[in-house]
Amino acid sequence: MSDAYERLLSSVASTAEFIEECIKEDNLLLLVCHNDADALSACGIMVGSLWRSDARFLARSVNRVDEFFQQLDEGSAEADCIIFLDLGSGYVKEIYNKVGEKKVVIIDHHQPQSFDIPKCYVHLNPHFEGLEGATHISASGLAYLVSKALSEDNYVYSPIAVVGALGDLQDKDSQRRLGSVNAKIVEEGVEKGLIQVTEDLILFGRSFRPIHAALASTSSPFLPGLTGREDVCYSLVTSLGIKVKDGDRWRVLADLTEEEKSKLYNGIISFLTSKGLPASNIAKELIGAVYELTEEDRWTYLRDAREFAWLLNACGKTGNAWVGIAIAAGVRGNLLEEAQKLLEDYRTQMAKNMELLTRPEAITSMEHTLVFNGGDLIDERQVSSLASLISSSGMIPQDKVLIAWARHGDRVKVSARANRSLVERGINLGGILSDVANAVGGRGGGHNVAAGADLPATALEQFLKEVDKRIGSQLGS
Repeated sequence: MSDAYERLLSSVASTAEFIEECIKEDNLLLLVCHNDADALSACGIMVGSLWRSDARFLARSVNRVDEFFQQLDEGSAEADCIIFLDLGSGYVKEIYNKVGEKKVVIIDHHQPQSFDIPKCYVHLNPHFEGLEGATHISASGLAYLVSKALSEDNYVYSPIAVVGALGDLQDKDSQRRLGSVNAKIVEEGVEKGLIQVTEDLILFGRSFRPIHAALASTSSPFLPGLTGREDVCYSLVTSLGIKVKDGDRWRVLADLTEEEKSKLYNGIISFLTSKGLPASNIAKELIGAVYELTEEDRWTYLRDAREFAWLLNACGKTGNAWVGIAIAAGVRGNLLEEAQKLLEDYRTQMAKNMELLTRPEAITSMEHTLVFNGGDLIDERQVSSLASLISSSGMIPQDKVLIAWARHGDRVKVSARANRSLVERGINLGGILSDVANAVGGRGGGHNVAAGADLPATALEQFLKEVDKRIGSQLGS
């Protein structure tokens, strides 16, 4: 990886030089990002870095690239230079057709579209350097490297890059640990005293929530029957002989002995097995590297990097992306209280979304895919998060790809997930969804393991059949 990393750093330096020249020329910079945790982390890093550089800038989050194109058509997206974050690599030609020779920077980690860009464009993407955008580095990691190239003082944003990578599920290996370039960023944060890494059970609120509440709050992985159910979690913990209180004080995960943690782990697995779930899959998700952000207060949702990512997702997926960008950039105070309330409401909504899986018409099984039919019941902004939850729940057969969809007006938002074993067998969801969506009048793309699409509702049936066929073809069946 060392050669690829050095090539990436060279491209990062060129990107930073381009942005620095724009700042020197007093250009108005427009940051355009997606609305998930990785995108908001990337945007927050760039907002903080540009603020420190006394640059003139605006920041906007969009759910789909179409929203930005519409803003252009309405004349409300004027700027001297447009910087796309976690967005753009799959739409380079369309961007060029819309903005022409305007200065453009694309900082993205999704599979890139092959298109010869003009000299006034800069396109930073790890795939160009032989790195994998789904596991080696996310958009926030790229934004962090660019920010540090602008100024070494921007090392303070290393924790936010880690938050973004975890929000993008780049720790989904056998150890639940970030690797490759992400690991280098973690090391920098650890060296600066900003990040502390330990091996432990991955439960949210490990340092301040009562044990049963931490278990009920855990969403990565999603624990069917436990996530969102404090009463059930309380009964489980006490049935295992684990004391939930020490006098008048609630015990937290950090208070447990190794023996008690082992009891809790085995108890969770037994509970899931009793529900007929393949607990062995979830078991791999329950233990791994815990990333604590040492500058954040222990009682906030920002102390644990995975929970921080959930907070950003909550902001973006409820139409409050500006709150997430500000938090990622370093704003706290009353805004943090607002963000934490958004997170609690978001958790409640996602739990309700998961309950919809029990509807008879909720699941359609095809030869190579399992389709979750969200219809009009799911907020289309939350489809990708829901797909990630379902895929982490152990409820999807290992030989099938998950596809979730929801309707918005006369269009449909689609999100797909494949497990690593299918990717190793040749599945590339980003390529499949891009090709099929384009063929039916939509747009699509992403990674080999996770991808999304937006298409006319009238084309959904044709789209699903063709995707299922393409997956079978890639698997050689």
